[in-house]
Amino acid sequence: MYEQAQTFNTGAPQEHEIKIRLNRFLFGKEDWNKSCQVLSGGERMRLALCCLTIDYHSPDIIILDEPTNNLDIQNLEILTTAINEYKGTLLVVSHDEAFLEEIGVRRWIDVPAKQGGIFISPS
Repeated sequence: MYEQAQTFNTGAPQEHEIKIRLNRFLFGKEDWNKSCQVLSGGERMRLALCCLTIDYHSPDIIILDEPTNNLDIQNLEILTTAINEYKGTLLVVSHDEAFLEEIGVRRWIDVPAKQGGIFISPS
């Protein structure tokens, strides 16, 4: 896991800074040598978000499909904090209205279940 995080180190943070960031995303010392293959879906999402905070050049857009599914409260808080610190464009597919409010969604596309049409909210 540490090696994966280190591959995103384009801004040259030192080793201890990478490990501090891993800790912020709930990856303690016992996790640093884990292979990414053994991580759960939630852990993979946390690691991906952690890597985005390490990379000097964050992506212009992040697309999340139902990101709050199967997350406990602690992981939901980490996800919300990371998204709120992100400065690019965010495209989120979610039914979680509280989460969408927490991350400050300003425009949305509403797909009514029975009509199949798309409504883009006014900004």
